[in-house]
Amino acid sequence: MFSFFNCNKKSKKTSNAIVESETLRFFGAITLSNARDYEVDNIKINDNIVSIDINFEEDKIHPKTIKSIRNILNNIEAIEKAIKEEIHAKVNQDGMVKEYFEFHAEEIDAQDLKMYLKDTDQNLTTELQLLSKLKLKRLGFFPDATNFFAIFDYRVVSELSDDILVVCLNNKGEIIKFTVES
Repeated sequence: MFSFFNCNKKSKKTSNAIVESETLRFFGAITLSNARDYEVDNIKINDNIVSIDINFEEDKIHPKTIKSIRNILNNIEAIEKAIKEEIHAKVNQDGMVKEYFEFHAEEIDAQDLKMYLKDTDQNLTTELQLLSKLKLKRLGFFPDATNFFAIFDYRVVSELSDDILVVCLNNKGEIIKFTVES
């Protein structure tokens, strides 16, 4: 049956069973009745080349979940810009963001750090120079998790540090918290 209001939804009948799928930006068709993990690489989001993954724990995918994922993916560029603005606002405030940049400024060998930051504005603090080099590397969806819906993983100095600035989002694409992982 046609549905003019669910144009992204497709149904296909296979041996008396209807298989519903939804189309997601970057991923293509996602089968709702057979949840599995999905991953795509080398996606350009603003000035970043990222990998995006969706990690399901349940066997079936609820249409509401797909709608939330779709909304974030369709607005990913604006969400990523808003996150970077929030990171910039927090770089000098007490908390995880400030700690992330201070760690790199203090713990990386001074000569290595100087070479890494040679093409940044030398009038800025080291933390702000590092911020200018911050890159989104991964977007992960965890729709069945209880504490967050998606995470954005950011890195600076990837060749000198394994630390990741993680931004946790709710299902509306709003920031819940910042954390640092190694």
